[in-house]
Amino acid sequence: MAITESKLVLLSIDLAGYTRAVASLDALTVARFLDTWYRQCADTIRKYGGRVVKYMGDACLAVFPPERTVDAVDTARELADGVAPLAAKHQLPLRLGANLHLAVVAEGEFGPDDDRRYDVLGSGVNQLFLMGGGAGVRITEPIYRQLPNERRAAWQRHKPPATYVYSG
Repeated sequence: MAITESKLVLLSIDLAGYTRAVASLDALTVARFLDTWYRQCADTIRKYGGRVVKYMGDACLAVFPPERTVDAVDTARELADGVAPLAAKHQLPLRLGANLHLAVVAEGEFGPDDDRRYDVLGSGVNQLFLMGGGAGVRITEPIYRQLPNERRAAWQRHKPPATYVYSG
């Protein structure tokens, strides 16, 4: 795959409270939980037309085409709703944290020839991870502008930079 410049919706998700919640668990218990979480993420992301880029511990980075911006927001909201039953099943006090940003990035396969992997790189990815952390769904202004008017009321604007936090 060639490296190209693309405009994509970036979605980062992680589990707020994860490090503390799993600190006393053995590695196999954590692995089984994360395997279930990864499957839940992948199924939901694919359902809404996105692609998982990578998993990092309790986090996941995914991308969506720009015409699927609303679907990317719906992905984050569905995963936020789906964390509660999963966390309860495993008796872990977890909530979803998600950031969404529309950005131009370099996408392609990176790394040594014998281990090239799909990834997205650039300042847009950096901005995604600088939006904040913890529980809640956060979107940037370009994402907010893509939402239909009737879906904007549940978002509260925060500055700087402008991000919107879902309060519904």
